[in-house]
Amino acid sequence: MMNFIILNLVIYLPFHLFEEAVGDFPKWMYEHKWLPYHMTHGHWMANNVFIYYPMLLIAVFLYVIRSQFVCCGVGILIWGIINFGDHFFYTIKDRKLSPGLISGILFLANSVLGLKSFILSDFYSVPQLVMGILIGGVLFGLPMGLCIVLYPFFDKYFQ
Repeated sequence: MMNFIILNLVIYLPFHLFEEAVGDFPKWMYEHKWLPYHMTHGHWMANNVFIYYPMLLIAVFLYVIRSQFVCCGVGILIWGIINFGDHFFYTIKDRKLSPGLISGILFLANSVLGLKSFILSDFYSVPQLVMGILIGGVLFGLPMGLCIVLYPFFDKYFQ
């Protein structure tokens, strides 16, 4: 399962972020009411490097140090599926390719294979899966909330 978790991190940085940057994702987020502010690319990248990625790394670290935290590894896989789902939903809704959908498809394929690996492993349990789903939701949603709270700080230093 570890290979799938690491691959999600590799897809995210640099491929997913590159695809989103090319598609002007900061503008897209503002237009779709994901954030109340329009960020510069530097500000948006700072959020990804200092908020989003560290939270994913913390989940990986917890998974690596204790087998009881397999739910944190599952959370990374669920986060990948949610990330794909977000881009897929807006691609359908807008009838236009959402910046990040192509790499989101990679998240989906990798995460589904990773979950299959988890389900077939000795570590599988329903409580770990449920906790992983909750952690995946937190890994997707909490960084956005922190972006809003920390907006003034990042805006000051990363314009």
